[in-house]
Amino acid sequence: MKKLVVFFAALLLSISLAQADFTIVHFNDVYEIEPVDGGARGGAARVAALINQYDNPLVLFSGDLFSPSIMSGIFQGSQMVDVFNHLGVDYAVFGNHEFDFGPEVTLQRVSESNFPWLSTNFLDTASGQPFANGISEALVDWNGVKVGLMGLIEDWQDLTSAGDSATYVDFVEAARASAQSLEAQGADMLIALTHMEMRNDRVLAEQVPELDLILGGHDHEFMQEVVNGTLIWKTGSDFRTVGTLKVITIPGQKAIVIPQNHNITADMPEDPAVAEVVAGYTAALDAELNQPIGETLVALDAQRATVRTQESNFGNLIADASLAFTGADVAIVNGGGIRTDALYGPGVLTRRDIFAVLPFGNVVISLEVSGSDLLAALENGVSSVEAGAGRFPQVGGMSFSYNPGAAAGSRITNVTIGGSPLDPNATYVVTTNDFVGSGGDGYAMFTDAPRILSEAGGPLLAEVVINYISANAPISPEVEGRINTP
Repeated sequence: MKKLVVFFAALLLSISLAQADFTIVHFNDVYEIEPVDGGARGGAARVAALINQYDNPLVLFSGDLFSPSIMSGIFQGSQMVDVFNHLGVDYAVFGNHEFDFGPEVTLQRVSESNFPWLSTNFLDTASGQPFANGISEALVDWNGVKVGLMGLIEDWQDLTSAGDSATYVDFVEAARASAQSLEAQGADMLIALTHMEMRNDRVLAEQVPELDLILGGHDHEFMQEVVNGTLIWKTGSDFRTVGTLKVITIPGQKAIVIPQNHNITADMPEDPAVAEVVAGYTAALDAELNQPIGETLVALDAQRATVRTQESNFGNLIADASLAFTGADVAIVNGGGIRTDALYGPGVLTRRDIFAVLPFGNVVISLEVSGSDLLAALENGVSSVEAGAGRFPQVGGMSFSYNPGAAAGSRITNVTIGGSPLDPNATYVVTTNDFVGSGGDGYAMFTDAPRILSEAGGPLLAEVVINYISANAPISPEVEGRINTP
């Protein structure tokens, strides 16, 4: 409705002292309830203490809660909903990871939520109503201000398990209709909670000028822009930062909004009640990680000297699990992502074993890559083998030879994919992890490759491996000539 003027806190020290009619607390893309970055950032108990500093804040969340994390792999996101209930979240919008465990689990998590889920443009195909028992919009009186809320997503339906049971409606079309409805009900200000890339939030601001605030998610960095007079605000991920927006009304004038981003750090206090809830889940996770997942009949080699220089049967296992999940042509696993420097088995494997070997929380992605770029990727992978670099590729669906004595960049020969020689002009589907896909370990050729399964939609690699072992146990992966040297 454009009844707001946005001021940034650093520029308005005098105004920031004025009495706020209410404060919005906003965050997005939260996967961990414990502190992250070695305990230095985040943590739900710290965020709860921050929220407690405000009088009756409107607490809003912009999606991605149920997954992925080690803890969510065990509890399927129920721990996240429990903690968010304790935080006093008022409204949320669905993120693509709300559907990682299937529609039935989504419905269960929604039923456990003490707050409504806004689903303005993601509808149940059969009924035409908001998907997963969400709500289309909300109008709430917050300290005398009538706030209209809608929840919008971009078309990431192919990233979810919702399938044909859900119908996507263009977010601009849905936002226009919702804005008209909320204005007719007397809304003083309109807020869109979104789970979209920034480029689509910009489109929304340009095409629906009635919106006052767009509080977004999906992007994992702090972002702020004013587009067409509308503030777009994203706070990052995993509670590393939390946004507050003071809304100050002045009779006869436009309201003032003063946004501020708060770094959540280790020196901040914790709310005792939320800290106790988190501690309970941490203890339960510890017990669950000891659960067996299947037996290996052979020793699995995760030793550093192996996975960074030569074919490893553990590397083959991880690659094959990724191939089975994605249906890709080729799998590449960076040896540096395989940790512990240990042998496992023969014997029973536990969830803890796999999460120890794959501790980084990487997700599975798949890309379209030309044969020439795939060859360049392999050359990169063996370019620092003499230094034991983590870029060394464990592979599936392919074989190759390399000469460690040749000059870096010309070491690879005899590449076969599915039993046929690599075609430099062909296009192959490659599955890897999000670190490698973003150019990590020197794999820059993957950075701009078209995504089939993107970073935002992929499951945890560790969970993919766990499920593969459970489905195929007892297992006996071998070194079978995928990687050869003279």
